Amino acid sequence: MIERNRVSSQQKLPTLDLSSTNRGTADKLKVNITIQSGDAQFISFRSLNEQNPKFPLPHNSVDSSSNLNSSIQNDLSQNKKIVQLLGNTLYRQKFEYQEVQETLIKKMRTMTRMQKYVKRIPHKVESFQNIEKITQATQQQQVKKKVSFPMFYNGAFFTKLQHTWIPTVRENTMAADYQKRIYMFGGIGSEVFGDMIEYEIQFGKFRELKQKGDIPLNRYGHCLHCLGYPMLLSTQFSYDNQQQNPINGRQLIIYGGEMQFNSALKIRENLSDTRIYDIETETWQLLKPNIECIPESRRSFGSCIIGRGLLIMGGIRSRFTVFNDLHYLNLSLCKWTPLETQKNPFIKGLAFQQLVCVYNKPQFIFEKRETRSKQLKNQDYEGVYCFGGCFIDENKNTQYYSNFLAILKFDQPFNNWVIPEITGKPPLPRIQHTASYIQDMNIIVIFGGRDDQKINPYFNDLFAFKILDREWIQLDIFGSIPRPRAAHTAAAYRSQILYFGGVNLNGYVEFSVNIAEFNQNQIRQLAAEYRPNDQRHDQELEKEEQQPQSIINKQYFSLHQITPAPLKKLTKAEELDLQIKQLSFQNFPKHLK
Repeated sequence: MIERNRVSSQQKLPTLDLSSTNRGTADKLKVNITIQSGDAQFISFRSLNEQNPKFPLPHNSVDSSSNLNSSIQNDLSQNKKIVQLLGNTLYRQKFEYQEVQETLIKKMRTMTRMQKYVKRIPHKVESFQNIEKITQATQQQQVKKKVSFPMFYNGAFFTKLQHTWIPTVRENTMAADYQKRIYMFGGIGSEVFGDMIEYEIQFGKFRELKQKGDIPLNRYGHCLHCLGYPMLLSTQFSYDNQQQNPINGRQLIIYGGEMQFNSALKIRENLSDTRIYDIETETWQLLKPNIECIPESRRSFGSCIIGRGLLIMGGIRSRFTVFNDLHYLNLSLCKWTPLETQKNPFIKGLAFQQLVCVYNKPQFIFEKRETRSKQLKNQDYEGVYCFGGCFIDENKNTQYYSNFLAILKFDQPFNNWVIPEITGKPPLPRIQHTASYIQDMNIIVIFGGRDDQKINPYFNDLFAFKILDREWIQLDIFGSIPRPRAAHTAAAYRSQILYFGGVNLNGYVEFSVNIAEFNQNQIRQLAAEYRPNDQRHDQELEKEEQQPQSIINKQYFSLHQITPAPLKKLTKAEELDLQIKQLSFQNFPKHLK
């Protein structure tokens, strides 16, 4: 009975097909499992072999177990690799999710801050009859809000800084800016200077630098520019042995100018040398260009950095005649070349003008390109802008001052002069002014200058030329209004322009810094802090204007005089008496005491 029950309780389970696995060589392997009295009873390998004689089982059981273990380990290693890859991807996704979450939190915070400043206006539902009245009111408001120029061009705020040490007063010094510092060289005051001065904009401090190497002679009426971008500099012109030094753009270049007046020859000796000053090593280096095409020595000319070299225009000779030529110094070849232009409006020559280079990429203008390469798309407003100056009529022995604006287009094949159609009221004719280019606002700012044909020859007005709109705008001046001046120097830094020195009817202007701010948001903050009822500055200006003219001998220091007046020959005793009178404390202006 027991055996019958066991047989009846046996139940066949489904067979396992192991043909899909690669662990055996048999095509098919069937395993039958029986259950007897609740216990699993497996059939032995011999019985399997008897049932499936085609399946060759290994005789050695150790070899088969080792093969199975190795295959299992391989599968486990592959699974571990897959798990590691999944973990890395999950970690990356978690990290990215955290970054996205942080950015969303920051945006939410900014939104909450902005909502605090938003004015909450209650919503009112207007009737259909009042809609026409509302539209008429909005049209009237729009008509009132119309302005001839944008709000960030309407004025500038001047501040005058006080320093512990400032250089001696002078005029016709030249400045060049590099990063957060301004460098100035030369000028004329009680004597002709040849010092190099550095001004730190952040700390507001002057410092006199040491000069090494081929130090230039003392001069004024020269040009000083920063190269600005790296290039290969050729220091000596010789086709056989040409020396090229790579420079990083931290160099200054100087050309021309005038030395001290030669009383024996009764002429003003000009210079035509070119030197480069390295800011890091504080050393001067003399350039030796080709002798054939070196321009004639000159002073009070227009200049700018364009391409990979220096451009000069016009100027005054030693015998008081005016140039009408253009020369370009290629620094990579160390070679001067005269430039020919078409439609030149300055045939009679020009001096005391200001040149401003307005190009998006000025270093690639004179480079030769292949026909297949893509050429740069130059805009219509790009070019070299020339403003102001004077020319001399030798026959009539008179000077003519100019307020003419012209653009020299070097991107065109024949270097054409273009006279743009300008709107607005331009500045009055003038010389010895400054023209600064503010790249962020795309404007050219004109300040100061002089016109000897008027009763009050010196200016302190401020004009801006909008390059895109081609419009002149006279800007309002807020803050400490600067005194009229000419022969000063300027350097642009971000939205500011820094002015140094100069001269007017009362003598040399103090060599302190006058900063003009053109950012409208900052102007409003400064104007709110400034006291409009403070009349101390105005009273000081009135006292200085009432003083007699300066002790400066205008015959000696005049920079645009055609024929210098003959100087009287004095004895040594008379010269000493004049020097003592000039150095007396009473003769000095108030700002120099």
